[in-house]
Amino acid sequence: MSIINFPQRQPIEPAFFPDIREDGYHIYSIENAKIPSFYPSDIPNYPGVVFKDIREDDIITIRIFFDVKKDNNIRIESGYIDLELEFVDDKKVMAVITTVLPEEFALNQGNSIEVFQEEILYRVDLK
Repeated sequence: MSIINFPQRQPIEPAFFPDIREDGYHIYSIENAKIPSFYPSDIPNYPGVVFKDIREDDIITIRIFFDVKKDNNIRIESGYIDLELEFVDDKKVMAVITTVLPEEFALNQGNSIEVFQEEILYRVDLK
């Protein structure tokens, strides 16, 4: 009897891994969450925001996924970060990260990033 070696199947990666491979992070999207198996099933649903309700200097919260491994294998950590809005238009905002993040992450406190409406989970009400 001979031994037959079958090629090993590569595990199917989540759909957001290409963003992480390219940028080192991926911002959770409420729209993408509607696609079955796009994100892990244990992630809750979020209310989101309406752009007409947000203004410059507001604090918003997003969920972000980071690659915390330095080689070709991805090891993902995710969590919430707060950002202060610098600029708001009809479809996107520019915001500066106010949350302190580990140095090895692709983004850090003080970085300014573009965020779209479907990526904003909450508007922090400081009043």
